[in-house]
Amino acid sequence: MAQAQQLQNRIPSATESLANIHALFGSESTIGLIYDHLPEDLRRAICSAARLTKAHISMSLAEMDEVSRAKVHRAVNALSEALKPLANRPLKDFR
Repeated sequence: MAQAQQLQNRIPSATESLANIHALFGSESTIGLIYDHLPEDLRRAICSAARLTKAHISMSLAEMDEVSRAKVHRAVNALSEALKPLANRPLKDFR
C-alpha cells in the first residue's frame, strides 16, 4: 500500500503533464503548440488572411498580443468555413 502511495505521489496530474509538454515546446496551450509547429507557408496564409505583418509569420502564438491572436482566431475560423466545400474533393473536380 505504501508503495502504491509513493508511486501515485510521483505521477504528475494530466494538467501538470500538459503544462510540462507546453513548456518543453515553448507554447502556452495546445492550440499554441499546433499553430507554432505549422509549416511556414500555412502560417503565412493565416497571417495574410488575418492582415498581420510579415513579422507575425515567425512569431509563436504566445508572442503575439491579444489583438493579433484574436485576428488569427478569426482568420482560422473564416478559412476553415470557406474551405470546407473544397476539402477532400478529387483532383478531377478542380478545373
